[in-house]
This record gives sequence, C-alpha cells and structure tokens, in this order.
Amino acid sequence: MTRDAVRTAVHHFISRLLEGRDDFDDNTHLVQLGLDREDIEELIFHLEDQLGLTASTAEEDRMLKTATTVDDLSRFLIEIGRY
Repeated sequence: MTRDAVRTAVHHFISRLLEGRDDFDDNTHLVQLGLDREDIEELIFHLEDQLGLTASTAEEDRMLKTATTVDDLSRFLIEIGRY
C-alpha cells in the first residue's frame, strides 16, 4: 500500500462524509472541517476496513486522541499497515 493510495482513500472518504466538499488539503484540521470525535472514529473504522487494515484498540484510542489533521489520519493508516 502506497502513501498516495492511502492519502487518496482518506481524501475520498472525508469528501464523501462532507457531501462532496473537497476544498481541503493534508494540513487541514479535522475540526475545521466540522468533524468531531465520533466522525473521526467512523473515518478510522471505515478506512481500516476499506484498506484491509486492523489496529488494536489501544492504537485506535491513541489515534482518536492525537489526530488533528487529514495527514494525521493518513500517517496512522500507513503506520498500522506496516505490521
């Protein structure tokens, strides 16, 4: 799985969640997009499923606490994909 593939999947799902809005980049803060903790959790679970990844509960909890940007989500998915 390449970084570009993960990034594309993250952007696509966020855009879909935001009803087609795609005026954001990797450095955009998730709260600026109107996403709350529940939305971020949904993003993580959906993207793990879509990309065939599995993270431990501790890893997911850490991500929920530390994810602030779109890029944070991509980096997390790449990190768990390495195991």
